[in-house]
Amino acid sequence: MIKICFTGPTDKYNRGTEALIVSRVKLLDFLLKSPLFFVPYNLPKYIPNINSRMKPFKRIGFITPSFLSLKTLFIIISVLIWRIVSKFRRVDSLLSWSEGLKAFYDSDIVITTGGDVLSEDYGIFNFLTEFCGLSIAILLKKPVFVYAESIGPFKNNITRFIARTVLNKTHVITTRDEISFNYLKKIGVEKPSIYFTADSAFLLDKKEVNNPLLNNFLSRGKIIGFSLSNAISEWADGNYNEYVNVIAKIIDIIIESYDVNVLLIAHVTGSGLNDDRIINKNVLKKVKNKKRIFNLKGDYNSEELKYIISHCELFIGARMHANIAALSNCIPTVAISYSIKTPGLMKLCGLEDYYIEFTDLNEHTLLSKISDAWENREKIKAHLKNVIPKVKKKALKNGELVKELCESLRIS
Repeated sequence: MIKICFTGPTDKYNRGTEALIVSRVKLLDFLLKSPLFFVPYNLPKYIPNINSRMKPFKRIGFITPSFLSLKTLFIIISVLIWRIVSKFRRVDSLLSWSEGLKAFYDSDIVITTGGDVLSEDYGIFNFLTEFCGLSIAILLKKPVFVYAESIGPFKNNITRFIARTVLNKTHVITTRDEISFNYLKKIGVEKPSIYFTADSAFLLDKKEVNNPLLNNFLSRGKIIGFSLSNAISEWADGNYNEYVNVIAKIIDIIIESYDVNVLLIAHVTGSGLNDDRIINKNVLKKVKNKKRIFNLKGDYNSEELKYIISHCELFIGARMHANIAALSNCIPTVAISYSIKTPGLMKLCGLEDYYIEFTDLNEHTLLSKISDAWENREKIKAHLKNVIPKVKKKALKNGELVKELCESLRIS
């Protein structure tokens, strides 16, 4: 049985990271004939429930100003000593004290998940945490597969050096956007095989939802969906209140102009800043046409949200994987961007004219994109019906490359 260890975030309350791990597990489970998966978690309640061959372990490699960073120091020291001493004698006991280290060591291959965490988009501590996890796998002599990630940019020579050094020691890299693919070459990542594929969540299944109130709303038709990010203004150095006001005005305008219903979707329901229910509530307070709006507040997983989103005629999203749920359902989409992942996604789908940078967001520019997409929605839908099967084939390529790597290394 092949044993796969994932490294990266797997929080089920962030339906984007959940969609990534679910789609990876289901594809690899099929292609590799029921492997064993070691899946990291921050807290037990965050673990996605996918299948019985998932073995959770407390995530390692945190570089944060807390006790966890001190534990990481001992982990790194243990790995370095093992790396040196294991050339002469078997010293597995150096790694057995940590549940996470044991999961890495017992695995046959290490695969990334997270989507956009191999970057500095979320700060230097997040960057160090993710590259520390990869470094531990490499020091333990494990083959590393970087799986359909958006990578970079890196802001200075030091972080570029770290990224280049670590990534050059991996076995295979696949990127989910052309921007990342070209960027890796630019910074000197050239030793592993590099492929331009697609996000694994394009292969995510849909799961029907049984909610009478929601189903009654969905039966109205003419639905425009919104996935707003409560945290995007923080990441993009924008003004939160202006963001809320713009979205509220836009919703009122499109309800009155197009005679539509609006669905507010919380695609992340974590605590604090990263809880999209907060911005949905703040927007709902400001709109006039509240009777035409359904605020989706229930606890739905990524497959259920994909089913719900499939009922929309148009989608406006600031969450990457809410947009992928829409696009993979061939729904015309207008995306709000704060990093390279969104323009990369829209270009992949041939819709590069339908995204807007958060720094450029205002009532006029967003309404112009929405109006264009609404008027051309049938044409866009026909385009997506032609493009999305090709994108899904590129997403499938990730799993096929993992299988090829395992076969080449005689992992079985």
